Amino acid sequence: MENRPELIDWINDEVDLDNDASLFAFDAMLKGALTDETEFATGYQFRRLGVGAVPNRPGDLALTPCPVPDDRSCPDQFGPFHFTGGFFHYDDSQTVHRFFAESQLRLGPRIRGQVAANYEFHGSVRSFDPKVALRIELAEPLALRTSVQTTFRTPSVDDLNEDLNTGLQYVSAAGIYKAIDTYGDKDLVPERAFTYNVGLILQLARLRASLDYWDYDFKDVIDVFPYEGIASLYAAGGSQRAAVQQFVTCPDGQGTGTCDVQSVERIEAGFVNWPGIRMSGIDLHMASRIPVGEAIVSFGVDGTYTREFFVRALDLNGTEVFPAHEAAGKLNWGNPIAPPLPQWKTSFSAGYHVGDYSAVSYLNTVSGYTNGAFAGTEFEDIDRFATLDFSVLQRTSEQLDWGLSVMNVLGSAPPLVRWEQSYDGFTHSPKGRRIKLQVTYRPGS
Repeated sequence: MENRPELIDWINDEVDLDNDASLFAFDAMLKGALTDETEFATGYQFRRLGVGAVPNRPGDLALTPCPVPDDRSCPDQFGPFHFTGGFFHYDDSQTVHRFFAESQLRLGPRIRGQVAANYEFHGSVRSFDPKVALRIELAEPLALRTSVQTTFRTPSVDDLNEDLNTGLQYVSAAGIYKAIDTYGDKDLVPERAFTYNVGLILQLARLRASLDYWDYDFKDVIDVFPYEGIASLYAAGGSQRAAVQQFVTCPDGQGTGTCDVQSVERIEAGFVNWPGIRMSGIDLHMASRIPVGEAIVSFGVDGTYTREFFVRALDLNGTEVFPAHEAAGKLNWGNPIAPPLPQWKTSFSAGYHVGDYSAVSYLNTVSGYTNGAFAGTEFEDIDRFATLDFSVLQRTSEQLDWGLSVMNVLGSAPPLVRWEQSYDGFTHSPKGRRIKLQVTYRPGS
């Protein structure tokens, strides 16, 4: 039997969404000096972000809410497809007003300071955030620097959009991929943070070095509700299932709680304000240039150590959905609020510079970390990763430079990680040896 072309077209329908975004920003600033020792700047910023989306007919939930064309009676109106959700027409905007001021102060022969403030509001939400920074010359080559401030981040337009957005994600408790519906919440409050840092700077004739300790304490972090936590509680049954079944769709409808976790059709995971994150670490920088005959030999090291990335527990109506945990040094698979976090990332450099020529090599390293999803197996430990880069540069004239670079000279492969790509694309590059030629020309005499 030959099928009609209309049926074939219907079977091959695709969901399509035409998105657009526009940003208008206006800045005005006034700066000057009150005295020889006091400079200031003050200003205003206006931002308006507009976003819109227009779905095609198969993807338009206002026209095709159910799998059967022209049917509007299905209880769960997610569109004609299971894993690819539909969309409503979307048109929204966000307006932000910001006032700011800062002043540079000389508080003595050895002390310099900065005082700044930021006042920002959109809608009924507003925040005043001050900052104080100091630099103290302890001795001629040694200085202490420190700063304390608060910060504020408004929810984006998309964070507030309550329309569903469907994606396909692996759900560990079910051992299979499921449709995950995410959506925003107009009641989200802004993220806030208290941050400070303190550091030392050493400046010698042939050496510059700095060591900084930083600490960030975030509150009301905006991110998606953890679908893995929902699935785990649902699979546990009893009161834990009852606490989260409102987010779960079974074959007989949403919120019934009648199916096992393997039979779940979809899970809702909206954006929420997480309790917060506390993170701290150390940044290291050192650079040296030493004359050797007519040449200069350079050495350098830059590194970051993530000491702490503590995620506070998230609960729903008294039931803990996501436990408090330390995320530093871990892959954080299935963790919506923490990326992969190897504790050490460093870059070592050595160069030889003579005349118009420079040859520089870089050794980039990432420390090993762990995959808690496979604790006790051969896949728990993720090896450290190192790549070697090399570049040769020549300045042939005032107008022309050229350079030849070999990246990942040894063709090092990223360490094995047990997930789809077999490597951690957030941390490691899968690219092997690459050669790059660059030429820079500056017009003029």
